Amino acid sequence: GTNKRMRDLARWPMENGSVIRILDDCASYVIIADEAVAPTSELPSHLSVHNDLLSKNSPYKASVHTHPIELIAMTHCPKFLEKDVATNLLWSMIPYKLPSSVELAEATIKELQDYDVVMWEKHGVFAVDCDAMQAFDQIDVLNKSALIYIAAKNMGFEPDGMSQEQMKEMTVAFNLPK
Repeated sequence: GTNKRMRDLARWPMENGSVIRILDDCASYVIIADEAVAPTSELPSHLSVHNDLLSKNSPYKASVHTHPIELIAMTHCPKFLEKDVATNLLWSMIPYKLPSSVELAEATIKELQDYDVVMWEKHGVFAVDCDAMQAFDQIDVLNKSALIYIAAKNMGFEPDGMSQEQMKEMTVAFNLPK
């Protein structure tokens, strides 16, 4: 829900989450849970992404949007806003779009054609997978990669990272998105 914390959702789901039903006009919704928790302000992005996944018969049924500090910090550096740099270092990111906007939703859908995780510049991260935990795990791995990178930079050197050959080997071995 809006202004709610994910860490409180498991303990108090009805006070921190929102259960909604999309109405037949596909442009509005009603809250159907006992508690009237307003859904996230990022609802346009979530619904647009789910609609896109459904239209492609994707096995992905969950999306996660969160605010990992290290990944957001990296989006403040222009170098990481170049798609190939970020892809090779972590995975991917997209140019800044206004939070809660349809433009952000459309840019996210575009990037989800190639990636399962999209970084929202100076804002957060959006991931899709077969369930919420798998989507979160992808974000967690990326954030750990960011921490390793930041630690190396704090020690005064640019980390080498994996070669393109090693990246290809990992992609094949673990059936990762290309």
